[in-house]
Amino acid sequence: MRRCRFPRRIYLGILKRQKLRCFCGCGVKLTRGEGYQFDHTTALALGGADSPDNLRALRVPCHKGVTSTDIRMISKANRQRKFHEGTKKRRGRKLQSRGFDTRLRRRVDGRVEVVR
Repeated sequence: MRRCRFPRRIYLGILKRQKLRCFCGCGVKLTRGEGYQFDHTTALALGGADSPDNLRALRVPCHKGVTSTDIRMISKANRQRKFHEGTKKRRGRKLQSRGFDTRLRRRVDGRVEVVR
């Protein structure tokens, strides 16, 4: 999926909507000197829309932290999807059963005898 590029006025509208503050919760004022980036509130890989309503402005250090969290959530969603589809392969050997007790025999009439 290719991401949309929005006009500059959309990005300025997002900054105005946030009152030039970082959206992560730290509340630091966004400045050009430190730099800021735009991020999807709900990641595209998790079903988020590629629209201005789903964008937020974050400082670069905050964006790194949010991105690492998003990557973990996307990986978990992919693992769950693969398990649900049945395409995930088991690792290691199959579990072995205990096996049958070879000393016991069941007769046709239902009796169980011990064989020595």
